[in-house]
Amino acid sequence: MSHPLTVAVIFGATAALSALFVWKSIALSTRLGMVDQPAPRRAGLRLKPRGAGVALFLAFAFGLALSYSLDVERFPQETERLLLLLAGAGLLTGVTVYDDAVGMSPGSKFGFQLLAASLVVLPRLQGPGHGIVIETFNSPFGGQIELPLAAAVISTLVWFLGMVNTINFVDGLDGLAGSVTLVACGVLFIHTYFLEPQFTISLLAVILGAAVVGFLIFNWHPSKVTMGDAGAYFLGFTLAGIAIVGGAKIATALLVLGLPILDVAGVIVTRLYRGGSPTVADRVHLHYRLIDSGWSHSRVTIFVAAISAAFGVAGLLLPSSGLKLVALGMVGVVVVGIVSVLTIRERRADIGPRRHVGGSSAPNAP
Repeated sequence: MSHPLTVAVIFGATAALSALFVWKSIALSTRLGMVDQPAPRRAGLRLKPRGAGVALFLAFAFGLALSYSLDVERFPQETERLLLLLAGAGLLTGVTVYDDAVGMSPGSKFGFQLLAASLVVLPRLQGPGHGIVIETFNSPFGGQIELPLAAAVISTLVWFLGMVNTINFVDGLDGLAGSVTLVACGVLFIHTYFLEPQFTISLLAVILGAAVVGFLIFNWHPSKVTMGDAGAYFLGFTLAGIAIVGGAKIATALLVLGLPILDVAGVIVTRLYRGGSPTVADRVHLHYRLIDSGWSHSRVTIFVAAISAAFGVAGLLLPSSGLKLVALGMVGVVVVGIVSVLTIRERRADIGPRRHVGGSSAPNAP
């Protein structure tokens, strides 16, 4: 079977099965009481099932199994690494399903994130070729940087934890986390299929992207189901693994997810500056502020996905890591610009009513 036909078969079968699993999860989640409750930061939220995380994991596992049933040549140690990735993702998904159903403390969830990442990374201590570890990466100034083993292990653990929490934090609007993940999968597929051919690694991006497509059918606004923490953790964890399992593509992944990553960093800093906890939900995220400024859910989702796609394509076209670093700086400029405009508008909206009522200090005074 040719490579294009293999890609088409795996994508189509995985997307179809994902859609079936997600559809089945709607009734099951409702019956089990796994639903999102209305909250102030999500004004107008309807009760929605949030059990699609398991459906995403099962669809990905099916797609991976299907790829092994086809005539695909794999590099040495690949099977071991993929089994570790699947085990770590399965552990994290199972734990957070419990969180979606019953609830867990932020500390407990972080502990399981670290455990799942360790399951994938620490086998490297057995020797070269084991585990999934960022051991080398391209320097922005030319050449490659090789990390000592201890630094490689720690850096990879941070990479997994950062990606998991980035996707989880960005999962605030219908279709948003799924769309960003789908864009990242598309960019990583192009990178590993066309630019630096690693066919089996490109299939991982195809499988994860197909699972997301089946989910987005039901998650686009107004959504019928949400992925819950189980889905967000699964997507972030698996995406982190795909980006490094066949050689670090950190610069490309960072460019695709630059906007969400910088938004998350800004939110954490803002919450800490205000004396709050970085894990307490509010409406500081860029996507919420855009909604509050009058944008529709779909417009915000398309905007964030388009920015991610634009910088992802830039990452594919730019010839050096140094230029990719410059492009990442441009992502920061874009984020600062958007936030500045929104801040000015919010201040004007806050001052306007006060002036209208003759200087009253009560914004809602009659």
